[in-house]
Amino acid sequence: MKAVVVKSQGGLAVEEVPTPHPGAGEVLIKVHCCGICGSDVRLVSDGFLPPGMIPGHEFSGTISEIGPGVSGWTLGERVIANPGVNCGKCDYCIRGDWHHCPSFKILGVIGDLQGAFAEYVKVGVGMLHRLPAVVTDQEAACVEPCAVSLRGVRRSEIKPGDVAVVFGAGAIGLFVLQIAKSAGARAVYMVEPAEKRRRAAVSLGADEVIDPTQVNAVGEVLRLTGMGADVAYVCTAAAPTLQQAVEAVKPRGVVMEIGGGNTASIMPEIWMWKEVQVRGSYAYLDEFGLALELFRQRKVTVDGLISGVVPLDKAPQAFENLASPNTEIKVLVRPA
Repeated sequence: MKAVVVKSQGGLAVEEVPTPHPGAGEVLIKVHCCGICGSDVRLVSDGFLPPGMIPGHEFSGTISEIGPGVSGWTLGERVIANPGVNCGKCDYCIRGDWHHCPSFKILGVIGDLQGAFAEYVKVGVGMLHRLPAVVTDQEAACVEPCAVSLRGVRRSEIKPGDVAVVFGAGAIGLFVLQIAKSAGARAVYMVEPAEKRRRAAVSLGADEVIDPTQVNAVGEVLRLTGMGADVAYVCTAAAPTLQQAVEAVKPRGVVMEIGGGNTASIMPEIWMWKEVQVRGSYAYLDEFGLALELFRQRKVTVDGLISGVVPLDKAPQAFENLASPNTEIKVLVRPA
């Protein structure tokens, strides 16, 4: 089969590799769509992924082969897979925080599980979720980032009538916008420098979209809210945004770090004065299945969010393009 493979110099190449075959308790999925995650781009460009790794963890497809001992599934079923795998035995797993398991693996990201930028991918049957007929292949490939956003909004404990501000209108930020609205937010403001992403935010219901290259983003949020937002969501790796989020919330407000990078410029004294709560949100637990349900109920959409679909042969170039400043939102790879 063809697959996108990490090379020793940290780059990617499309190569012919052996097609995997499912073992006991596993199935083989023919990949229909796989999304390029911002983390994928950073991990490849930073040389974090080992040579020989096939990345890709946001995907949809159909079951093409069933391993021994698997029941309840049939060939040709449309599926997605929760890409996280845990040990099931440690203290974190026992108490339900399996995404903090010391042995936690993510398909195509952490550990030795090959990912889905390929014609086929092998997964454990316990990872599978059936796709409702109303959910398209492209929508299904966006369930994983939607689950990340859903966990962030749930952890923020936003309440009906609250005002929120979202820094970054990439895929994570645009799902946060939709979910916060669905949770009853009175207003959701977006901060985003790229015009294409600002247009997407407007089309998805943002109450105001702020261009930080033209105005002071924090000052504009304070003008719109009076005292500041109740909740701020950081959905970008831009270094200044965590501190801006702290300054944009009211005293004792909540700041959710959902999509941050490796560095940030902060002033801890302001955090202390305002008594803000800065919380992290990592991956998801039951949010993966709940995100799929949001798509089934048509409570979230990818309209205006998918900015490109490329064939497998073009995936390395797409990664290279996304590693430089760009205005894309979500780029999908279609192997066939």
